[in-house]
Amino acid sequence: MPDRITQCLDFNRTDDPAVEGTPKARRMFHRQRAILSLIHEAGGTISHFSVTKWAFLLREECPSRGGSAFYQFLPYKYGPFSFCLFQEASALARDGLLRDQDQKWSLTRNGLVAARKVQPKVHDDVRRIVRAHARKSRNALIDYVYERHPWYTVNSEIRQLETRPKAKVAVYTAGYEGLLVDGFLDGLLRAGIRCLIDVRNNPISRRYGFHKTTLCRLCGKIGIEYIHFPQIGIESKDRKDLDRVGVRDALFDEYARTTLRTETESIKAVARLVRSVPSALMCMEAHPCDCHRSRLAKPVATRARLPIRHLELQP
Repeated sequence: MPDRITQCLDFNRTDDPAVEGTPKARRMFHRQRAILSLIHEAGGTISHFSVTKWAFLLREECPSRGGSAFYQFLPYKYGPFSFCLFQEASALARDGLLRDQDQKWSLTRNGLVAARKVQPKVHDDVRRIVRAHARKSRNALIDYVYERHPWYTVNSEIRQLETRPKAKVAVYTAGYEGLLVDGFLDGLLRAGIRCLIDVRNNPISRRYGFHKTTLCRLCGKIGIEYIHFPQIGIESKDRKDLDRVGVRDALFDEYARTTLRTETESIKAVARLVRSVPSALMCMEAHPCDCHRSRLAKPVATRARLPIRHLELQP
């Protein structure tokens, strides 16, 4: 079955093909054009640090919020950060739209062409952000962002204006559908989750950040433990035609009759984890009723003698 997060974010692509002459023809995201526009308005070359903070302010303090499906942010070493932004900037550099040197991004000729195709409302907000902050020193920009958005200081190596929460132990569940990886991880941090228990049988995704290897690495960077239990997932070959009436419920009933009865040791191990540290059972679907984790949570909760809490993470 196609990854539904791919489907729900495809609207963010532009209708125009990649700039002619780039090494690899592809379509661009509106959010990528917004980043190119920020660099253009700043004179064509700007530091990674400034672009990151300006993009954050574009999302948080402007009417357009950077456009549809713009980058999401989480608290990191120097305040708000987006792993997705840096991953896509690397792709833009490979495609010949940016040059990346000495912790700065510079527009190429093709990048300038793409920057000029940014959505008009986003462009107005980009100009507003650059005019307001381009002359600020690094420290002044940090002070501005930290004082107005203190949540994003909880992992800061500079200063922390808020304390990272820690949830009471329970059987939490979470789905990443509709979120970029930064928004998903930010939601876990806000909920006080300290351990992510991946219950996908095959933990891959066409969306950056949700492949097992990458997700484990990113969790480690922000202080969330990552553990994978593939044996209590549902194999991809069985996850077909789930939108047909009755198919999903039948699959979950079969899952309860088979996997949940045979994988008792795995369920015990998960129960021990959730009793020891605030943990979330993680899969793809946003709504727990659409996901096998809702069935899995019940025997885990019974074994752990804890309530079930389904997290509703918002972009």
